[in-house]
Amino acid sequence: MKKKTRLPAVLALSLLTTLGVGALPARASDTDLQQWTQLTFQTDLSKQWIAFFEVQPRLGDDVSELNRLIVRPAIGYRLRPNVSIWQGYGWTPQFSPEFRDEHRSFQQLLMEHRVHKTDVVNRTRLEQRFIEDAGGTSVRLRHMVRLVHPLTSNRKWSLVGSDEVFWNLNSTPNGPEAGFDQNRLFFGVNHRVNPQLQVEAGYLINQIDAPRSNPNQRLNVIYLGMFYRM
Repeated sequence: MKKKTRLPAVLALSLLTTLGVGALPARASDTDLQQWTQLTFQTDLSKQWIAFFEVQPRLGDDVSELNRLIVRPAIGYRLRPNVSIWQGYGWTPQFSPEFRDEHRSFQQLLMEHRVHKTDVVNRTRLEQRFIEDAGGTSVRLRHMVRLVHPLTSNRKWSLVGSDEVFWNLNSTPNGPEAGFDQNRLFFGVNHRVNPQLQVEAGYLINQIDAPRSNPNQRLNVIYLGMFYRM
């Protein structure tokens, strides 16, 4: 009986999150068309230990230049087959409109379930951000709900939807302010090429609450992803 109530609860949480973000006070927004490519590699080091590596270039200014690069390795430990904890590091420099270096340490809890035919992922991540020229360490909490629903009986093709909310836990001079930071809503299609390789494509809306009097940002993102399990 518990499994029957999980999916509606997750969908409700995702919907409330999205509506809650939309209800926040709005300022004028700058918009941009971007293209993000995510290359992810994961391998089992043992029955319980997992390694993860991600590279993600992001093209901005109407897909004309490199806006940000993410290089993110992590080590995970399985508490249960569907629950794991992680410690990772991210180098995430911004290249435009001007270069601004950033390093991150992060911890995350990952929970994966299958409800009827749908795979449900809940990911909670805590980041410590070390941003060039910002006065102090910025701490950010983010939570993502991801749903993958198969379109075929062999699960080679699936519809994907996710929503992720970012919240700054403190304010830093010349850096992020405490409170809502951004929201990412994604819809796409996933193709399982073989047991090791999956590819994914879709559209992502990224609403960013800029600090202080700067205009907010709305990013319309064309997303391409590849996940390889070694």
